[in-house]
Amino acid sequence: MTRSVRPAPARRRTVLVALTAVVAAGLLAGCTESTSAAAPATPHPSATTRAWDHAPGERIVVIGDSITAGHGLTPEQAWPSLLARTERWQLTNFSCDGAGVVAEGDADECASAYPTLVRRAVDERPQVVFIQASSNDLGEDDAVVKSQTDQLVAEVHRLLPEARVVGLSAIWNEQAPPAQLAKISHAMHRAARKDGGTYVDIGDPLRGHADWMQSDDVHPTVRGQRAIEASVIESFARDRLRF
Repeated sequence: MTRSVRPAPARRRTVLVALTAVVAAGLLAGCTESTSAAAPATPHPSATTRAWDHAPGERIVVIGDSITAGHGLTPEQAWPSLLARTERWQLTNFSCDGAGVVAEGDADECASAYPTLVRRAVDERPQVVFIQASSNDLGEDDAVVKSQTDQLVAEVHRLLPEARVVGLSAIWNEQAPPAQLAKISHAMHRAARKDGGTYVDIGDPLRGHADWMQSDDVHPTVRGQRAIEASVIESFARDRLRF
């Protein structure tokens, strides 16, 4: 996730409504973070190694940015990994610091925007592809973001015709998001639905919680990642999204 200035480099079970209560209860109980906001960053390769290759669930690929990658934390503490553990998905997280539909990611990690990450994901033969809209595209021309988001989703369908595509809204920090972020998320909404995919608005899970942010005020702490996971679960249940 970025502001107007990009920060430095830094998974077949039904998603049950009951999970929402479980995760929310964990948050209200004030789960202890195993990594503080100042935790040293763990380098992320172009794709995070799967932690559950033996799992019986869906093969899931995630395309996203530094928040989805878990910047400043371990890969296992990022919300996709937390949810994969709950759902027993076979997860491969291709998220990359600085990457967006248009914006190129960190040169030491992926040196590419989302289209290249999608091509790298083909060998995983995923059954589901999550694509998260990103604040890294803030400042890009709206028409370019819209056009390239359309092309991106169409490319996923071309390369992985059997895969289910799920677009996700962009994530911001504890403050009110800039107006352009809604346009970036809307571009993902439009592209996903246009090509027969699904779009999920996961809301603003970090808003009003400065204590869930790392010191850069861009990336969530472990508590923040858990809040995002809870919001994703709630949103999937609301939209009756099943895997």
